[in-house]
Amino acid sequence: MSTTPAPLNPPVPPIATKTAIPAHAVAAAVSPLATIERDITWVKGHVLSVLLAVALIIGSIIGGVSAVESLVEKHDARVAAAQQAKEGVDTATTAALMAQLTQDRVANTARDAQQTALIQTLVTQMAQQRARTAKQIMTDGTLDAKTAAARLVQQTKSSPSDVTVINDTVTMTLPLARIVVSELDMFAQSQADVLNLQGQLSAQQILTSDSKVEAADAQKIIAADKVELIQTIKADNAACQVRVDAQASKDRKRGFWATLGGIVTGVIIRSVI
Repeated sequence: MSTTPAPLNPPVPPIATKTAIPAHAVAAAVSPLATIERDITWVKGHVLSVLLAVALIIGSIIGGVSAVESLVEKHDARVAAAQQAKEGVDTATTAALMAQLTQDRVANTARDAQQTALIQTLVTQMAQQRARTAKQIMTDGTLDAKTAAARLVQQTKSSPSDVTVINDTVTMTLPLARIVVSELDMFAQSQADVLNLQGQLSAQQILTSDSKVEAADAQKIIAADKVELIQTIKADNAACQVRVDAQASKDRKRGFWATLGGIVTGVIIRSVI
């Protein structure tokens, strides 16, 4: 049986060796994870600061807008209150004048009714006196000398001895003759005064009629002024409301753009930080 001789130099098993990995390959494998970790760390470290900065900006903008709106509203309220107070005084004055006018009109109406009744009474008395006078004149035309002399003494309030009757002749003393002449002069003057007073009465009636027309026109003007005052108050209130609405609209627009600017500023700060 043949045997194979053992080799003098037995084979050596292979030795395991480490293969070197290139540096760029290691960097390529580690870089994504490291970037994510750094981003997370950055976010954790700065997100609170960014949020606080944005909140501070927005709060400042909103607070500023609110303060401006509050100042504008207070100013408009003061202006409106002053205008309302002024208009209230004007309205009260007009109301007081209207009340006084109404009171005077009531008093004048009652007084005019009394005067109208008095005038009617005087007119009636005048008509009655004229009738008596006309009747007396007719009677005087039928008097004889003796009765005429007695009537003369009665009217002149003289003594019977101042009048002498001889048949159809009536004579009087000089003092009585002077009284008769004076009374005749007064009669002529009275007739002239009556004509004058009638002219004055006609003129006064025209003036009174004109005054009534002017009073009626003044009443219309007062009524028109009252309507105009009411319309003025409404117009002032509407104008004030328009100014307030316009200011509020401007404030809202400014608030919107300020808020938008705050957001953009926050984004810029986020990018810079």
